[in-house]
Amino acid sequence: MQLYARCMCCMINQQERQIRKYDDEEKKAAFIKEIMTLTGNCGPEYSAPWVLALMTEIRERYFGKDEEMSQKKRDFNQFLLDLEEELDKMIQKNEDPLKEAMRFARIGNYIDFSALECVSEEEFLKLFGNEKDRIDEAEYGYLCQDLQHASRLVYIMDNCGEIVLDKLVIRELKKLYPSLHITAMVRGREAVNDATVEDAQMAGITKEVPVITNNSSITGVVLSELPGETREVLDKADLILAKGQGNFESLHGCGKNIYYLFLCKCELFSQRFQVEQFQGMLVNEKRVQIQERRTEWNFGHASTSTMEK
Repeated sequence: MQLYARCMCCMINQQERQIRKYDDEEKKAAFIKEIMTLTGNCGPEYSAPWVLALMTEIRERYFGKDEEMSQKKRDFNQFLLDLEEELDKMIQKNEDPLKEAMRFARIGNYIDFSALECVSEEEFLKLFGNEKDRIDEAEYGYLCQDLQHASRLVYIMDNCGEIVLDKLVIRELKKLYPSLHITAMVRGREAVNDATVEDAQMAGITKEVPVITNNSSITGVVLSELPGETREVLDKADLILAKGQGNFESLHGCGKNIYYLFLCKCELFSQRFQVEQFQGMLVNEKRVQIQERRTEWNFGHASTSTMEK
């Protein structure tokens, strides 16, 4: 997906927030200049998750790895593991446990330290009580139809903590579709608070299904950057369930049969889908419609129009 001006500014601001704790202003200035140069030189094939991974590599070269983030990830994994039994009971009481498990997993997409300046456990728990939060019935119906005919599904995961709720979705899928072969995908290296194999092990995902990685620190899936065996797993999948904005940004337009499940956490995504912040989305790659703003320049005058894509 196109790298928008707003995304560029947002990523640079994210990086600046992460280095405020350091005292060396010359080093910080040099770092910001380097990532601004990187951003300015990116070609049209670069999505926001890809650029963010490159920025992170540069930041770690200047300041080292962020050990605090590793601890935050473990804390949120444990926070959700402590809630797992209670949430699973709520899911089982619902007339459609799979749909409710997907709704819960989508709420888990709130746990995103790159998109949000402050991730609050209290605010997170409030989202479960939002009566307006519903899975889109029409798209869910299409998903169920596809699940009935699918033999291979890849579940692309997103953030720490959130993956505990993804595990509950996988369990429901295994109950309803016992012949469906499910593979989970996580990040190959540390990528902000995205889930890695270590997080998948802690959350219990590796006990449920095989786990593969994107082999990188990209907070999404860039098909051209995947190793051959991982790309083959995706290509052979009848169905892909991708969690989070980063996976949408990096995969949208690829043409595969992907169902995206995420919260609209930033202003740009809220605008694209014409919804309020933290509205949950279930959309399919082939049917999704988003609003894009286009500015046409003519002899120094600009006019802006909104197009449906």
